[in-house]
Amino acid sequence: MKTFFEILPASYFPEDCSLTCEVSHEGISFTIKNMDDQKFVGVGVYHFDKTRPQAGFPIALQILFNSKAQFGGKFKKTTIVYSIQESVLIPFPLYRSDTSASAVDLLFGDNSFQSEYLTDIVTEAGYYNCFRIRRDMFEVISKQFPDAQHWHLYSGLLGGYSSAEPKMQVTFYTYKMVVSVFDKKKCLLLNSYPFQNAQDVSYYLLSIRKMLGLEDIPLEVSGFIEQKSSLYNELYKYFLNITFQQLPSICEFTEEIIQFPSHYFSHLFRLDTCE
Repeated sequence: MKTFFEILPASYFPEDCSLTCEVSHEGISFTIKNMDDQKFVGVGVYHFDKTRPQAGFPIALQILFNSKAQFGGKFKKTTIVYSIQESVLIPFPLYRSDTSASAVDLLFGDNSFQSEYLTDIVTEAGYYNCFRIRRDMFEVISKQFPDAQHWHLYSGLLGGYSSAEPKMQVTFYTYKMVVSVFDKKKCLLLNSYPFQNAQDVSYYLLSIRKMLGLEDIPLEVSGFIEQKSSLYNELYKYFLNITFQQLPSICEFTEEIIQFPSHYFSHLFRLDTCE
């Protein structure tokens, strides 16, 4: 794994903190929050070398865990969030535990790796979220964090949105974006899309907007996107109302964190709800 970004506190007590990790096929990110004063004290982003075969991802993950002290602490709370596309939302009345794995395989095809199947209950939205991850990756993570809670990114997005106003939210990663569209407190779309350039992004977002018939929908962006970048300029051709996602208002942050644009890591901080 290559270190893309890292802010670590000079000192902290893991037993007083929560560790939240977002894991995808592209790498892993983390945040550390002091639970007593609801203050984030650390954040980091590590990328898997895309030129290497995906078969080497679990080994790279294990090497990272062994080389970075922040992954070895005994935290008060540890959460693993999976940002992986292989997820199926099943309404409560249609869910059957004995067929949920088959539903994932039917939609995404046979996996070249052995898989572990997990299910989240998204009570607020009335869905089960069934998803699969590579078993060897899951075993490395479970061994490192035996007491961790595991859930899928989509489950958090579904359960955490409460506004009645229409909005399209896009989180940009290195090689993909996660898009969610809500209107009247209902989720109209939730998916991940790969992209190579700004034109790919505009193609997907314009197609989504046209499909849903929401021409004037506001766009909220987070992740690694610069306001003076070609990507932003491309979006501004088609979306007049663009905002950058802010940091959670009821949390505190160290000076080292707030010196960077808030939208860089706002999506990571929101994974650890400040409640």
